Amino acid sequence: MALGRHWAGGGRGSQFKGASEAFGTDSDRQETDLEIWPEHVQAWHVFAGCGTQWRVIAGMGGVVYQGLEYTSVEAVMRLHDVTDRARCMAAVQCLEIGAREALNR
Repeated sequence: MALGRHWAGGGRGSQFKGASEAFGTDSDRQETDLEIWPEHVQAWHVFAGCGTQWRVIAGMGGVVYQGLEYTSVEAVMRLHDVTDRARCMAAVQCLEIGAREALNR
């Protein structure tokens, strides 16, 4: 979820490095640096590939991000040749939760 919040907070272009802590940061590192475990990299690529596929409600009260359009997530998974789609989808949903929390503040 931390990576999703980081993405939503403007860290979209940050460099992501190898693996230390799943979606976490080291205390002596800059706040903009995050590390992704290798097993989460594919989910990150799928999530990032869906950056324009958010369901959004706009009204007098402002904008509310509901979540990703899951048919688009599935299409991006096919483009990335994801074999274990259920596992990837679960990871993408964790990223989505963190991003949605940050986007809807």
